[in-house]
Amino acid sequence: MITQNVHALLDALYTLGKLSEGGVYRPVYSEPWQMAHRQVAEWMAQCGLRVRADAVGNLIGRIDGSVDGPVVATGSHIDTVRGGGRLDGALGVVGGLIALSTLRSQHGQPRLPLELIVTCEEEGSRFTNNFWGSLSIVGEADEKQANQHHDVDGVTIAQAMRQIQLDPARIAQAARSDIGWFLEMHIEQGAVLEQKQLDLGIVTAITGLTHFRVTVTGRADHAGTTPMQIRNDALTGAAAMILAIEHAARALGAPAVATVGRISVEPGQANVVPSSVLFSIDARHPDRSQQLQLCADIRSELYRIADERALGIHIEQLTEHPPVPMAPEIIHAVQAAAEELGVSHQQMPSGAGHDAQIMARRCKAGMLFVPSIGGRSHTPAEDTAPAALERGIQVLTGALYRLAY
Repeated sequence: MITQNVHALLDALYTLGKLSEGGVYRPVYSEPWQMAHRQVAEWMAQCGLRVRADAVGNLIGRIDGSVDGPVVATGSHIDTVRGGGRLDGALGVVGGLIALSTLRSQHGQPRLPLELIVTCEEEGSRFTNNFWGSLSIVGEADEKQANQHHDVDGVTIAQAMRQIQLDPARIAQAARSDIGWFLEMHIEQGAVLEQKQLDLGIVTAITGLTHFRVTVTGRADHAGTTPMQIRNDALTGAAAMILAIEHAARALGAPAVATVGRISVEPGQANVVPSSVLFSIDARHPDRSQQLQLCADIRSELYRIADERALGIHIEQLTEHPPVPMAPEIIHAVQAAAEELGVSHQQMPSGAGHDAQIMARRCKAGMLFVPSIGGRSHTPAEDTAPAALERGIQVLTGALYRLAY
């Protein structure tokens, strides 16, 4: 049974990098990551795939096609966040392996080459960047970046590569132009499918993301002697702004989201009126015009509140990633496979970033989601019902068949 295979493989990966406090941690190029890399390579070979690793450590298992055409690829990542679960990334790897093995045994040689691509890093849980593996594949990583990004111990990507006999001078050799399609299977990491009691999500776009850093300045005064009506309290002003950010996202409506996840206060004393506050904003929407509208609404509200409260404000945009639409051809292939199998589904955006959004810069990309129990992810509690895993892998297999045979 597919479910028996997938659970055995997922459980085997989950033991590699298991933490005593719960969850798993496989940062790229670490010993647990290397162990997982070797394990997946062994599984690939057992399934009859031709196995290689590229210049940055992306692992590729291939079934040659009868014609030398563009590659039909699937896959995901084996690196994890600290304390992560057994499915994020790993499901796309294990599911892709089972799909390719099934296609090879049941249908023989495909017309187009089929590949399982295990990207060497997606989460950004070790170094000060993410998508290192997929960025290398699309030709947007180089030795300069490898020397710039480092982990908490100051070890750069380049140094970590050398420690496992990878040469940073060869990073450019990982770039490819022969991939035609990339289909990634993933857990939803949210609760939409579960709430709607659906088996599958077909991703239409990966959300646009904007990060801001906001500094609010007021005046430090004695907390006991300064009347409320003459204070310039940076923290109460920031609190009003944070509520306004939430309201802006709610007013625009789903799937708009906005989050303040980090805040610091100066001088940070119990008996001093705060003089400055620094906080982050993470704003997301899968539609570009709505993404821009959300950010404009947030800016407008923050300036309004600062003006009303006589506070200084500086809004710095740190990053902006537009939404990435998924390829209609892949959406149609996944939908056709789901309908043939009688798997309930809906089209939906992805609120999180994935390798597929990077791969879309060089090929036709798509994603399919299976439900997450309770919407949980990036935690040992992340899980998906066994039957849902089976249906997801069956749809993945059917979609790859439509693209490659």
